Amino acid sequence: MRDIFVPDLDDADTGIQGRMANMLALLSLHDPDVRCHLDDCSIDPGFYSIRWLTTLLSREFLLPDTIRLWDSMFASTHKDNFMRYVCVCMVMIIREDLLKADFGTCLRLLQAYPPTDVEKLLESSRALWIYESQVTLACHKGGISLSQALTTIAPPPAVIMAYGLHGGLALDQIERMRQDMMQATSQGQRRFRSIGRNMTNTSATAGKSFFGNFFNSKSNSNKKS
Repeated sequence: MRDIFVPDLDDADTGIQGRMANMLALLSLHDPDVRCHLDDCSIDPGFYSIRWLTTLLSREFLLPDTIRLWDSMFASTHKDNFMRYVCVCMVMIIREDLLKADFGTCLRLLQAYPPTDVEKLLESSRALWIYESQVTLACHKGGISLSQALTTIAPPPAVIMAYGLHGGLALDQIERMRQDMMQATSQGQRRFRSIGRNMTNTSATAGKSFFGNFFNSKSNSNKKS
């Protein structure tokens, strides 16, 4: 944190320029559409990220939410990564508003961040870090390509964007999920029809048994009389 305010360390990884560059690189990796749109709108990263990083987001959230963020940050063993992933997920959460906005609206959204669920923000940033770690490990240790890793490793549900994919899901993963849902629906319908037939047969058998006993007892009583 101290290095952010040391001019001689501005270009170091721990300095303000280095932290901004790392944050922008992470945004470019996981949400290139938003990064390109902000560039097209001439939104310099310094317009918002300097404020976010130097104040540890204390100006973006109410005091209880700020305390919740700081509590998680100080408990983290990777504090630099924590801030980087949280800031990138902040941009992702409002990505739909940013993508349809011009310079003025984008700047207002980023400099006066809208109210958001801090728990959701923390969960999204944690999920993104976990998913990226899993994919990186699979590529480096498993010797597979990035595309293979993205189609074999399921992202956590809280991921907003990852590697330019909504929810981190590749197209074939989405297709598999759609097919699984259709199969589950079809199985449910067959099970429901089977239960309906069993109930009908049971009701018919019970009706026959009841009325059969009724008429037999009626017949026996007539014979006795």
